[in-house]
Amino acid sequence: MASSLAIQRHSNHLVEESMVSCVRTQKTENMSHTSHKANILIVDDREDKHLAMEAIIADLGQNIVHASSGREALRHLLRQEFAIILLDVNMPGMDGFETAHLIRERKSLENVPIIFVSAVSDTETHVSRGYSLGAVDYILAPIVPEILRAKVSVFVELFKITEQVKRQAEDLRFAHSELEIRVKKRTEELAIANESLQVEIKERQRAEENLRKLNIELEQRVSDRTAELCAANQEMENFTYSIAHDLRAPFRQIHGYTEILQDDFFTTMSPEVQNYIKRIGLKARDMGQMMDDLLNLYGIANQTFEYQKIDLSSITNEVISSIKADMTDRSIEWHLGKFPTLLCNYSLMKQVFDNLISNAVKYTRTRTPAKIEIGCDRVNNEEVMYVRDNGVGFDMKHVDRLFGLFQRLHRTEEFEGTGVGLALVSKIIRKHGGRIWAEGKINEGATFFFTLGKG
Repeated sequence: MASSLAIQRHSNHLVEESMVSCVRTQKTENMSHTSHKANILIVDDREDKHLAMEAIIADLGQNIVHASSGREALRHLLRQEFAIILLDVNMPGMDGFETAHLIRERKSLENVPIIFVSAVSDTETHVSRGYSLGAVDYILAPIVPEILRAKVSVFVELFKITEQVKRQAEDLRFAHSELEIRVKKRTEELAIANESLQVEIKERQRAEENLRKLNIELEQRVSDRTAELCAANQEMENFTYSIAHDLRAPFRQIHGYTEILQDDFFTTMSPEVQNYIKRIGLKARDMGQMMDDLLNLYGIANQTFEYQKIDLSSITNEVISSIKADMTDRSIEWHLGKFPTLLCNYSLMKQVFDNLISNAVKYTRTRTPAKIEIGCDRVNNEEVMYVRDNGVGFDMKHVDRLFGLFQRLHRTEEFEGTGVGLALVSKIIRKHGGRIWAEGKINEGATFFFTLGKG
């Protein structure tokens, strides 16, 4: 019994798959036959009039088909669809009126727009007859190109809209058929799944019991590993602090000795030696600054600070005034917005703004004028501070490296720095329970945003 039921289900499944495949194939074939251009039929026994009308409507960019007689026009109409027919009245044999009459006798062609084009003198009689045969317009020579082009354009657009509606209706019909098949298939799949659900429930209960035991074991292992990582991290921080502390004095001494050499013996040295002395001094100074930054970073991570309500405008004004005093040779446009009063530590916030604004000044060095904007926006009930510049910017694919220790996106030869400043800023912001992120484009500037979670 069970085997027979399985065979029947398998058979039904194959039939449904076949039906879905047929529907998709038919839909694909219909779409492949859709043309982006409409067909325009010009019926005239004179070649010069053909060419003249084609020249007028050529810039519409549609497919133009020629017929030199009524019979040839009928053959074209039986083979393909046309958006509009431009039909000459006076043709030998079957004239335009007879041709229009035969066209309208066919149900599939009764709605194809016909515009009669004629130069006959009996205007009223011919126009009246043309409209009686279902013409949409009657144009007398000489033809005004703009008028003919505009009228043809209207019917081409109407044809395209009609075709689009037809295609959409066909797509909906196919989609409905496919949906019905899928619903039927899905219903049967759910019925089959329901049969095995009870067995799965029992198996899942046993698995949940095993999982509970494994979770208890895993929690213990995680707890032990976390303790090990905390101890290793503390050991690493202590090691970093020790190295930075022990190396700070030697680097300062090296820098001091190079200054003595430059002051007392610089003129007696060769240019090559002078260059070496300068480079040694600069590197020693940079390494000394890096040691100071590392010690500062370590201090922030391990100290407890007091927080109070502070107007951030006072901090930004103080930092900008200090920078302006050191940048008298730079052309900088400052745009300072309004800041709220927030709970924070004054000295730490001053370090944040000093680092971010100094970075903006540094990386706009190649801009004249440099533009630096500092402000605050309220986004989703949260105060978001920002520092924006028009400097060299950065590639967003490297944004994750910005706040890492010793991570730099520009060479030291281009822009000085130790690679600690933004790591320090990130540490301070996290100390306040906030977030920091950045956006930028190469040669289009950068913007640094941050929030303070303490309110």
